[in-house]
Amino acid sequence: MNPNPSTATPPQSTTLTLHILLERTEVGKTIASILELPNCSVEEPTDEQAIESLKKMVASHLEKIEVIPLKIEIPQSQQTEKPWMKFAGVFKDDPDFDEIVEELRAERNLMDDE
Repeated sequence: MNPNPSTATPPQSTTLTLHILLERTEVGKTIASILELPNCSVEEPTDEQAIESLKKMVASHLEKIEVIPLKIEIPQSQQTEKPWMKFAGVFKDDPDFDEIVEELRAERNLMDDE
């Protein structure tokens, strides 16, 4: 799965912290699942057995997968475009705009006083 096999590095051991959810069934068994890996769950008679089975399942699952970073370049126009800016100044030459602003301000002041 490595897109550039010539630069492949040997696997290194690392610690991965996952969160185990333990759920007790009505018949007294334990269902253990990994919060971060929703498809990984087991059902066993005890919590300890469920956790151990889940550890084995996750280890097996992680041996088959590879996580690779993906960088996506966002075009500059999408990063800086502000769609509301096309409306800036639309009332610049409107003779009624100042009057409307004053009425809105007076109404807000009335509401604040109440």
